[in-house]
Amino acid sequence: MNFVFISPHFPPTFFNFCVELKKAGANVLAIGDASYDEFRQKLKDSLTEYCKIDMLDYDKVYRTMAYFASKYGKIDRIDSQNEYWLDLEAKLRVDFNIFGQRPEDLYINQSKLGMKKIFDGAGVPCADAILVANPDILNDFVAQYGYPLIIKPDKGMGAANTYKINNESELSEVLKDLPPGYIAEPFVEGKIVTFDGLVDKSGDIMFYSSFELSDNVLDILTNKKDMYYFYTRDIPEQLVKYGRRIVKGFNLKERFFHCEFFRRHDGQHMALEINVRPPGGFSIDMQNFSCDIDLYKIWAQLVVNGVDTLHYDRNFNVSNVSRRDHLSYVYCKEEIFERLGNIVVEYTRIPEAFAEAMGNDTYLLRHENLEVLHEAINLVRATN
Repeated sequence: MNFVFISPHFPPTFFNFCVELKKAGANVLAIGDASYDEFRQKLKDSLTEYCKIDMLDYDKVYRTMAYFASKYGKIDRIDSQNEYWLDLEAKLRVDFNIFGQRPEDLYINQSKLGMKKIFDGAGVPCADAILVANPDILNDFVAQYGYPLIIKPDKGMGAANTYKINNESELSEVLKDLPPGYIAEPFVEGKIVTFDGLVDKSGDIMFYSSFELSDNVLDILTNKKDMYYFYTRDIPEQLVKYGRRIVKGFNLKERFFHCEFFRRHDGQHMALEINVRPPGGFSIDMQNFSCDIDLYKIWAQLVVNGVDTLHYDRNFNVSNVSRRDHLSYVYCKEEIFERLGNIVVEYTRIPEAFAEAMGNDTYLLRHENLEVLHEAINLVRATN
């Protein structure tokens, strides 16, 4: 199998996909905009060939793919596991007749309005939404739902360019320079929880898990807060039921998925969005720590050799706790290691380029008991 991996160096741990692809027997080719010399040795050893190019120039990307195909034979798969490159992957799959998500799939699963149609069809509750195009319709929408209101891109990543509108004055200010392609929806009060996992070639779920976020992403980014989220051993039945319906509704095959929900104060779940790629940051590593598995290897064996059996137990609750340099913490890194011992399973200093979104330091913690894990989280986050 010839596998082209896009941007194999980012996110930082995703080089493991290339490592495991090679171990599974694939011929791993790669394209990206980073220098090969910057790659860690394990990544270099996994690649047959790497081409550094302008990734925003489709002609150059196309010619590089054609070069790979002429040198190594038909390209069987292409992926990056990264939201940013989903459109590029989809277009290349059409042009080179490669299995996987096509542009028509992304038209649904990258559009907030498109997603809501699938949620409705699957019988999963979600917030109403309209395209911000007609002032009269928007006025009717505000009259129906009131404030606060959320305005965000119909197609966008994370909480970028998202606005929480609390009154008419704020709405007027945002609408002054708002470009086309934005939607409005009522603000939903609740915790962000997820339904994450991997489906096999037939679309059956091989693995699933769920994390809960400490605060909403918009507040974290706006206020430069530290944050944490945690994968839990105990997943509510309603969340699993809705998650399964959504995955089936989007007809995913041989892919990771990341579904986000609001869990309201009454315990009910409302679908927020789906991403047809792994959850971001260190989430795959957290899932591995929670079940003592290796999803990088499991995915590679699925793609290359069709291995779709997986047995696992959720042995641990696992948390990612980020800290920011501008805050003063009670305990330094060495004191955290000393006090928490083997509860700390990994520590990473985040490169400056990614620190604004991810924080400056990340601690991965795990424990069988969720209460003990929360005590450890509070210790890491304690400020002066």
